[in-house]
Amino acid sequence: MNFVHEAGVKPVGAVELGRGADGVALEVHDHPELVLKEMNHPFKLGRNRIALELCVLHAVLDATAGRGATRVFNRGTDERECSWLVRERVFDVEPRGTQADRAALLAIIFRIHPTADVNLTMLRNPTFDNVRWGYTAADPEHRWILIDP
Repeated sequence: MNFVHEAGVKPVGAVELGRGADGVALEVHDHPELVLKEMNHPFKLGRNRIALELCVLHAVLDATAGRGATRVFNRGTDERECSWLVRERVFDVEPRGTQADRAALLAIIFRIHPTADVNLTMLRNPTFDNVRWGYTAADPEHRWILIDP
C-alpha cells in the first residue's frame, strides 16, 4: 500500500461504509484500501475499545498466520477526545465461503475473546457481519476475515 501513516495523525475520511454500536467506518480519502473507524464514545470508553480491538485483531492474526483479521496501521484521539483507528478494508466477494471454514475462524476468535461481537450463524446480509468473506489489497486471496471484534 502506498500510504504514509504519521503516528497519531487522523487521515480524512470520505465515503461512509457502515455504522455500528461503537463507531462509524469511513473509506480513507484517496485510499479505498483503508478504513477509518471513528469511535462514538469519548474519553476512556473509546480508547479502551480501540485497545481491545488491537489486542484481539493482533491475536487472531498471530493464530491464523496473518490472514484471519484486518491489520491496524494507525490510531489516535481527536480534538473531541474520541478515538479512531485506520485498518485494512475488506472487499466483499460472492459467492461466500463455507459455514464450516467460517466456524473454524470463529472458534479461534472465541478462544481469544469469548464475548466477541460475531455471529455463529452466517448472516444473510454480509454488511452486518464482523467476519467477512473477501480480500484485502495486501492479500487478494479470498478468505474469512475478522474486521471488528
